[in-house]
Amino acid sequence: MTSTSIRQFLVNLMTALGPDLRAASRDVGTIDTKTSFHDVVTKHDRATEIKIKEAVFAVFPASLVLGEEGGWSSASGEAGEPSPEDLVWIVDPIDGTSNFASGWDHWCISIAATRNGKHVASSISQPLNGRIWSADEEGAYLDEPDQPTRVLKVDENAVPSDGLCATEFPKISSSPNPEDFERWRETGVQFRSMRRTGSTALDLCYVADGRAVASFSHGVNAWDVAAGIHIIRQAGGFYEGYTGGQLTTPSWEGGTFVAGPSEVCMSTGRKALGL
Repeated sequence: MTSTSIRQFLVNLMTALGPDLRAASRDVGTIDTKTSFHDVVTKHDRATEIKIKEAVFAVFPASLVLGEEGGWSSASGEAGEPSPEDLVWIVDPIDGTSNFASGWDHWCISIAATRNGKHVASSISQPLNGRIWSADEEGAYLDEPDQPTRVLKVDENAVPSDGLCATEFPKISSSPNPEDFERWRETGVQFRSMRRTGSTALDLCYVADGRAVASFSHGVNAWDVAAGIHIIRQAGGFYEGYTGGQLTTPSWEGGTFVAGPSEVCMSTGRKALGL
């Protein structure tokens, strides 16, 4: 199946998942915690991941899924080390669960299809407003209700003062040091304003479609960023993932990242993180 066909599969899957999650957002139910009270999960995170896996394995039975809630899995239930030929799906069933659980609107579904450490197709969906971002080998796109599909292209001449920066840095749950706050202050004044949205995946979409001119943070996982990386890059933007201050390959495995439409915006993000 081609990259474009896989992208369309993802867009169709996102459309199908939307109604149940929209309804669930009005009655979230019990909220559980994982690593700490900062790190919450609901039954809808788990249920949505199961639905995604069922849909993926029905069409791509030989592939593997890496999900935030269930870890590695396969159609047979056993998942070993992926081979270079395997199609690997990196899934965040609800990115921004704290927002979702609190009745805030800023959350999404994020799925990336990868092979041998490279993107094949990706999609991120914001069910409450019907937005679906996606990417394949041909480009990046945004679908919105009652609007034609928009082909995304970043402004390669953007500078920080042109717009907003969407960031979770400093990440309060990871006990940031005073230097983090000082760099945040020094960086923040260079942008029109700063936003802490609670969804890294949507932050990356906003860089890709021009709603933000930068995003950077630390403490992220592969499922937070994998789809957004593809969408940004296919829109002509930049993404760098870091581990211990060194560039990471594949980039979604770096726990620290910088994303932007231009080198000057990337440079500002690197300085904010002390890179």
